[in-house]
Amino acid sequence: MESKIITQEKNPFLEREELTLEIKNEIAPSFDEVKTEIGKDAELTVVKKVNTSFGKQVFKVEAVVYDNKEAKEKVETIPQKVRKKIAEEAKAAAEAEKKAAAEAKKAEEEAKAAEAEAPAEEPAAEEATPEPTPEPEAPTEPAKEETKEETKEEIKEEPKTE
Repeated sequence: MESKIITQEKNPFLEREELTLEIKNEIAPSFDEVKTEIGKDAELTVVKKVNTSFGKQVFKVEAVVYDNKEAKEKVETIPQKVRKKIAEEAKAAAEAEKKAAAEAKKAEEEAKAAEAEAPAEEPAAEEATPEPTPEPEAPTEPAKEETKEETKEEIKEEPKTE
């Protein structure tokens, strides 16, 4: 791949250098290949277009190299489709982080619960042989009721005998 710089202009208002290149190659170069051919920082380089004439292996390239990242962000716009895609990826990443944090918190709670149950199980094992408990005494009130009924019957019987 042979490249030749046709024009190179410095634009101080937009903080960039505007280049027009002529590249000779058998096939059309990709934007990444053009960035490496320019030899400047690929992150600050923007390839505007690659033109060709039918049947020729000579390509005309228009590119811009910014002085810093802030200038590039100020001037260059991101297409709406790309912006939506970036926003969706950021949202998915945030959701994944929230899920991971929730799972980690849940795992910590389960570990704490398991630790709390482990000491609680040890005293329960010691209490596995309970002492015999005394049986409750029979209630005394029903016996009194029976005696009252018996005494009533006796009282009723006594007057009849007289």
